[in-house]
Amino acid sequence: MKDQLSALLELQTADARVKELESAIAKLPERLEPARRDLAKLESIVAAERARLDESQTWRRQQEAMLEREQEALRQARSKLSASKNGKEYNAANREVDNKRKAILDREAELKKVIEAMTTSSTGADSHGKDVQALRDSLAGEEAKIAEQIATLRAQASEAIGIRDIARQKIEKSWLKTYDSLSSKKGYAVAPVIKGMCQGCHMKLPPQLNNILARLVSIEMCPRCGRMIYRKELLEPTPGEGDAPKE
Repeated sequence: MKDQLSALLELQTADARVKELESAIAKLPERLEPARRDLAKLESIVAAERARLDESQTWRRQQEAMLEREQEALRQARSKLSASKNGKEYNAANREVDNKRKAILDREAELKKVIEAMTTSSTGADSHGKDVQALRDSLAGEEAKIAEQIATLRAQASEAIGIRDIARQKIEKSWLKTYDSLSSKKGYAVAPVIKGMCQGCHMKLPPQLNNILARLVSIEMCPRCGRMIYRKELLEPTPGEGDAPKE
């Protein structure tokens, strides 16, 4: 039974290694999520700024067209003023000229404010656009690094799976079934016993059971947690335990 216990421990070690590597592979892409969220947020800001600029540009073109019409109306009003034949016509044309001139001045002032605001917004959008590109470049670099790390971990996982498969072939089917059942329920199936205590549940074993474990003639189960148990010092001797005694 010592060979079976050794094979079970080898399998458990390989299983743990495979799980560790698979967990690391799964977690690596998560490291990029904060950067991806920041990029998405910044892209949204830039898109909103660009949309506002487009709206402002459309409004500006509309106002400039209206300004041209008002300037044309002012020219016509001045022509009326020049062609006035009497005081009544002159006063009416003069009022029209004043109104058109005032409307033009007001519209030009509004246009100036909008153009200044658009210039500021455009500068901000350009700056944010550069930030977006810089973040994209940084993210692409990190993605490449993580892809390399994942490839390395997958190679290691493949090697660990091979070791695990070899270990499984060494174990009798009945014990392999028990191992798989315990692993799925309890996380791990084989627990060492140290100083008479199961390390899976920290229960003190009956002395008789502890003595049975010392013989290594059978695979026993912990009465409390149900894991397969073994005396650690018999299968995993500490350094120096196997040395011959010195005279």
